[in-house]
Amino acid sequence: MDSVNGDDTTKAAVETIRVLIIGAGIAGLTLGILLERANIQYEILEKHPYHNPLGKSTHCPAAWSAICLEPSVQPLFRQLGLMDDIHRLSKPFGAMVFREGNLDIIGTFNAQTPLDINDRYGGYNRIIARRDLCALLAAQIPKDKIKFGKRVLEIRQNSGEVILRCADNSVHHGDILVGADGAYSAVRQGLYAELFNKGELPKTDNAPMGYLYDCLVGVTDPMDPIKHPDLAGKFSEFQTILAKDANCSYWCIPLTENRYSWMVVKFHNKGKKYSEDQIFKHSGWGAEAAEVMSYEYREFITAYGCELGELMDNTPKGSMAKVMLEEKFYKTWYKGRVVLTGDAVHKVLPFGGQGANQCIHDVLCLTNLLVSLKSNTVSDIEEIFEAYYKARSPIGRTVVQMSNRVGNLMNRKVPGEFQPRPQKRSAYVPATLIEPTEEEEKS
Repeated sequence: MDSVNGDDTTKAAVETIRVLIIGAGIAGLTLGILLERANIQYEILEKHPYHNPLGKSTHCPAAWSAICLEPSVQPLFRQLGLMDDIHRLSKPFGAMVFREGNLDIIGTFNAQTPLDINDRYGGYNRIIARRDLCALLAAQIPKDKIKFGKRVLEIRQNSGEVILRCADNSVHHGDILVGADGAYSAVRQGLYAELFNKGELPKTDNAPMGYLYDCLVGVTDPMDPIKHPDLAGKFSEFQTILAKDANCSYWCIPLTENRYSWMVVKFHNKGKKYSEDQIFKHSGWGAEAAEVMSYEYREFITAYGCELGELMDNTPKGSMAKVMLEEKFYKTWYKGRVVLTGDAVHKVLPFGGQGANQCIHDVLCLTNLLVSLKSNTVSDIEEIFEAYYKARSPIGRTVVQMSNRVGNLMNRKVPGEFQPRPQKRSAYVPATLIEPTEEEEKS
């Protein structure tokens, strides 16, 4: 009888709570879908003024990039009935070919040989344009539950609720606030300011993110598959050129609909002052900054027999973006009725392909815990948040460290960097790209 009463109490608590989600990116939209299925009230607030039918607002640089959905998140999409759509919008990852600036092959990581990823993990990584995934996710959510033009200015919480005030003077009330608003999370900034004033914020959480890379990114319009036959392939084969003399790497990734996703990653090591100045200026970067940066790389040769400038010229005007690639793991994930997810607490570099996957795991874990919420009290909510933190933070920390090490390796910033092997034009690079540490070797 006690267990029945407990179940009824939990059901009542779940059906009456209201969750405010800040951010209509992959984390926020996925959380919205999960709460919709769990019959939990929610509202998604997005700072950009409108939703682009191709995905997230075109004002968001991240919308013009590709992401990799690992086999570990694909069962969720299968349960949601979206896997057929994922297959339609994406290509399976086939290989990553590493090349010198003169296009000599350094090595190849192949998804099918000597070990077939599909056989081992139950599926291939799926390569999809971020805006296509965002559009798919947004289509699963009732339109009245996503509000645009909602830039958060103030967050207040008390024993009974959390209250948001936005730049348009609207006020929103809820029981729980989820910050799914990315690396520059307004929710995190508001929460941390409160904790800092109380002397409760760890010193490391108040330090800026690490920043050693600038990135130029874009997704082309459809191109001619006769001229670019790799676009017609079933698998997406990455071409990654490590231009040692130019201190950069550039990546070309075939997508569906005869499009390429491409990016240039420029390493800088100009010290803390430069990093802080660029972080301050970042909000002013736009199409012009991307255009200026692109001039430096237009004549770089791709593995497709064309210059990188051809891909840039086929990228929709105004969509090419210059972005900063920061990284940081934050120790503080929640307080009271406020909790953070995804890049807001574990900002990773893109080299390991983990950003989107980890934010999906975050919100899945959080939802599975929320359905067992006992009551609307702060103590019961924090109990859920603590369980979420214990489950996800160790993985978040590891992924930040891993993406840093892979980034260093791919951009030749560690001893034992990739070396060309002319005698083997397609030498296999083991799946474990990272050299083991002394501790790992001993274990």
